[in-house]
Amino acid sequence: MDSVAAILLAAGSSRRMGAENKLLLPFRGRPMIQYQVEAIQQSSRTDCIVVLGYDAEEVRAVLPSQIKTVFNENHLTGMTSSIQAGIEVVEENAKGYMICLSDMPFLMKEDYEKIVHFFLKHIEKYPRLIVQPVYQQRRGHPVIFSNYYRKELLAHSAPDGCREIVRKNKKEVRHLDMDHPNILKDIDTPEDYNRFLKLLED
Repeated sequence: MDSVAAILLAAGSSRRMGAENKLLLPFRGRPMIQYQVEAIQQSSRTDCIVVLGYDAEEVRAVLPSQIKTVFNENHLTGMTSSIQAGIEVVEENAKGYMICLSDMPFLMKEDYEKIVHFFLKHIEKYPRLIVQPVYQQRRGHPVIFSNYYRKELLAHSAPDGCREIVRKNKKEVRHLDMDHPNILKDIDTPEDYNRFLKLLED
């Protein structure tokens, strides 16, 4: 069966959060990272790989036992090295790589499923496909790259992600309109966290 590899980037040191590792903060009754992994796991035709780095043992301890993880020994060099560490352990039959950020817990199973379904619906016709979700013309995450880009992603040298690959291949990008702004909501600071907790209470 066709599937997409979800690469969840959980290696960063979350410096803007202060002393707390934001991935371990409670969100809807469990650690934020655990909540996100469960949402990805529940979506169909998706295999999840969590890339660890900073606080690797503490983060791994809250993950489901069956989840696949990889340690990025170069995690201090930036996001790109974590993307590459995840891609290197993806099964060869994966149709694409869904790059998921670990500070976006508002994404739900239905969001992942919608993005993956759109990708799999079009990949045979467009083998160089890149899918990027948008909300009110604002581009968000996660982004899916077809496996056509494997070598380019592994050779990419910019440290802070793969925006340049998206820009360079903009003719291959298909934007998917989403119904709500979950694809834009991330948590970087204590103020973000407290504001989002208040939203959950309302």
